[in-house]
Formats: sequence, structure tokens, C-alpha cells
Amino acid sequence: MADSLPIHGPNGAHFGPETGGQLSMRPRIPGFGFDWRASAASGLYHSGLLRAGRAFSRTYELQSAGHSRRPKWSKVTTPKFLILCYHRVGLGGIPIYSQLSPETFESQMRFLKKNYRIVSLQQVCHELQEPSTLGPAVAITFDDGYSDLFTHALPVLRKYEIPATIYLIAACMETGQVAWYDRLFLALKVAPAGKFAVELEELRSFHLDSGPSRLAAALEIISFLRRIPNLQRKEWCRQLEERIQLPLQELDGRILTWEQVHLMQHAGVSFGSHTVSHPVMSRLTPSELEFEIGKSKKMLEAKLSRPVEDFAFPFGHPADCGAQAAEQLVRCGYRSAVTTVAGINVPGGDPLGLHRLQICEEDTAPMFAARLFQLLLRAGSAPPSAAIHANQAPHPRPVAASKPAMRGSNDA
Repeated sequence: MADSLPIHGPNGAHFGPETGGQLSMRPRIPGFGFDWRASAASGLYHSGLLRAGRAFSRTYELQSAGHSRRPKWSKVTTPKFLILCYHRVGLGGIPIYSQLSPETFESQMRFLKKNYRIVSLQQVCHELQEPSTLGPAVAITFDDGYSDLFTHALPVLRKYEIPATIYLIAACMETGQVAWYDRLFLALKVAPAGKFAVELEELRSFHLDSGPSRLAAALEIISFLRRIPNLQRKEWCRQLEERIQLPLQELDGRILTWEQVHLMQHAGVSFGSHTVSHPVMSRLTPSELEFEIGKSKKMLEAKLSRPVEDFAFPFGHPADCGAQAAEQLVRCGYRSAVTTVAGINVPGGDPLGLHRLQICEEDTAPMFAARLFQLLLRAGSAPPSAAIHANQAPHPRPVAASKPAMRGSNDA
């Protein structure tokens, strides 16, 4: 799961469980519901200026000169690789934070096929080590392994002959059940209306009186759960599901089956690991870290009958990735790991901290084109890995053992 395939909030705010809250703002003029960024992107797109800009960006780029000086134009000297991150392709059902229509997805793939060199993740890894051209390239990835990737995404990928990598959660593949954050979103969706009190850092009361209020409560709870040790997070979720019975019909058939995976594999889709259970990596003990990284690889390789060499960090922000993960990834034989930190990748960067651009349902063809152009216009750099950044992340804050994870009641 990753950073944007968002929930929509007021004034164009985008939310996603990867960030535990606000992701980005698409400003609207108050009182008019007008998204000026979308309007500007549409004007540029239909006027042909974006097409001209893409041609210009293949030769020139905007070089940052630091805080005290203005950016300047310079000649492109290094190839750029943009990795796109999707979750599902479909409407309704789980996950409720992702509503990308099949029509929008196809329009995006059609645009990419026409305007960019599309490569596999394997090719990205190879060309980061041995660059062969200065032109930009784009790779497609999906997190979590939702079943509508087989129904809606695969036909489009095959139609436009586009390679893709899907990161699977090993335990979800074995059980056929969605991961804990989707179950939490569902619990808040079906909880009785009224006051809903739970223990976070302190007792917190939510008023579940609308769709947005339920989504906001779920996001605040997930944000809390991302900051506590993994065992405590599991116990908290267990108690929530004792309190709120989840509707089974909402849970069935949401994850790819192994039969579907094998058919996709035969069609040229690649698969990577998204851990065993999608925990927050920075909140794991050394033994838990070894299990989530190493065991997931073995489980998936046994079913796929081929090496699993690529990994996606759950949630994927620096504070989520953890300072110790990179060493375990190397030990287990992974060649790459992707984050949800937006940006481009260039030779010399860390293959275990690759950047990705999150794609959301409002990315119509003009907005999609504008977002890609905006990133690829910038000069490339080789930032330190997510694991290095994670050294600055706060340590887990344990909840007192005597304090129950949840309490309070629903007042209809």
C-alpha cells in the first residue's frame, strides 16, 4: 500500500493510509469547487504546450541552485527513471481509499505508450547500473495484489504491451484475505453511527456521522498504529475486530488467487515481495524484520517457481522503512526496494531506496501528463536511501502494558 490512491477531503485534500493523513493538496477556489491545477493542466495539454515541454525536457532540465539562488536551466546529462505506483484498478469495494476507474487507467497507459519509453522494473535496475541512453523511462508497479488487477489492469497492459511488477503480501495470498489496514477501514465503515471511543495515545472519541468522518477516524487510527511496536498493533487490531464484526461479503474475492497470478506471470507480469503481513518495518524487532523480508521471499518463490528479487516497503515513507531493513534485504538477495517517496531515479542512487510517484483517481490524461512532466523536468540526483533517512525517525513509543488498547462504546 502506498501514498496516494487517496481518500478525498475538503478543499481538494488527498488522503491515503501510506501517509496516515493528508497527502497533498489540489487547491480549489473557495465557494466554486474549482480545481485550478486541473484546469491549468487541461489547458496546457489540449494546447500542445505540454507536448512541446516534454520534447524540451529531453534536452534541458531545471537545476536547483540551493536556497539562496534561483534554479537554472542546464543540459540533461543523466538518464531518468520514473516508477509509477498504483494499488488497484476498479471502483467500489475494498480498498475504499482507491477508486481508479478502468477507463482512467487505460487512458494513462495509452498516454505512456505514445509519449514515453516504458521499461520493466528489471530494466530499470539494469540501466541504473549500466546507463544506455539519456532519454527518460517509465516503469509500472502495483502494491498489495488486489484481484481487480487481473480483471481490469491485465487486459490493458496486454493491449499496450506494457510490462509491470506487482508486489504481493505473502500472507494475504495464502489466506485470500485483505491486510489489516483494509480491515480497519472496513470496520470504521460499518461501525454503528454515533460516538466511537478508542484508546490511542489517550482516549479519543470520534463521531461517526458521515462518510468523511469515518474515513478521517480510520486515518487517525492508522497513523497511531504506525507509531507503535508491531505486536501491540496486532493486539489493537484484534480487539477492534472483536468489537466490530466485519461483513464477510465485503472481504471475499478481493485478493489475487494463485491461478490468476500464474496466468499474469505467463502474460509477462513480474512479481515482488511486499512482506508477509504488511507491517511498519521500522517498528519490527530484528527477528520480525528477518521474518517479514526473508520468509515472504521464500513463500512467494515456492509458488512462483522463480526468484523474487524486488521488494516494496509497506507504507514506504522514510520513518516507516527502518534503518535496519537494507542490510536484511541484501542478506536475502533482493536487488531492489521501492519506497513511496516521490521523485525520479538516476544512476548512482540506492537500488534499495527507489522513489515512486503515486497515481490517484483524479489523474485524468491532462493531470497525469502534467505530473509526469513536472517530475521529469527536474535535474536528477542520487539521494541517500530510505534506510539512511530512517535514522532520523522517532523510535517506537510503546503503550503501557496495563492500558487496554481499546475502550469506550458506540452510542447510536
